[in-house]
Amino acid sequence: MAHFYPSFQALALADQIMGEIGQRADGYQGRLGAAWYWRLPGGILVTFALDYCITEQRWDVIRAEAASPNVGVFNAADFPFAAYGTLATSPPFIHDLEGEAEWSNRLYFQMGYLIEDAAHWLEMLRAAILNPAIRPPAAFPTLTPLERELVTYAVNELGGDFKLEALLRAFPGRISRTKLTRLGQSWERVGLLTEPPRRVTVGLRTLAEREDR
Repeated sequence: MAHFYPSFQALALADQIMGEIGQRADGYQGRLGAAWYWRLPGGILVTFALDYCITEQRWDVIRAEAASPNVGVFNAADFPFAAYGTLATSPPFIHDLEGEAEWSNRLYFQMGYLIEDAAHWLEMLRAAILNPAIRPPAAFPTLTPLERELVTYAVNELGGDFKLEALLRAFPGRISRTKLTRLGQSWERVGLLTEPPRRVTVGLRTLAEREDR
């Protein structure tokens, strides 16, 4: 992390990005000091911070780290603004020199792509909770063949949505509404489904595929 810290105004500008990521990725806790936090299942804590690549007077990269109580930092990612700029000779950055911070070359910044990539990285971290070094295997249920079929159907036919009515129609007589409801609730509690509207996480998909193998 940087030894120099962005100004209040620069942090406020970066809040725009983090707020959008927080709307797309569950577990957002907000900003504390000069960093933004996500809390994921399995005790995983994710930290995002605004940093600089050239001088402390311009801020042009978001650095992220994921840590687990068992292994410490186990994954990291950089999201440099230059990677999402459309003007090669002058990439976007936050100018923070003497006075109020402001975007430079904001018109050439594809912020939506950065937000999409960061949200995808956070979602991919959910697969890491299945790693025995990060979270004990006993923390997760063993999926039955029917449960694996439910996951596969939700992914392939429902676009990843865990829709109760659609699943009941697709598996008539094989699972009751009560049992399917309880199954969804239990998977949500351990982070294998997102909060409503429920979607299959990378972790649940990985678990189903691993048990199929």
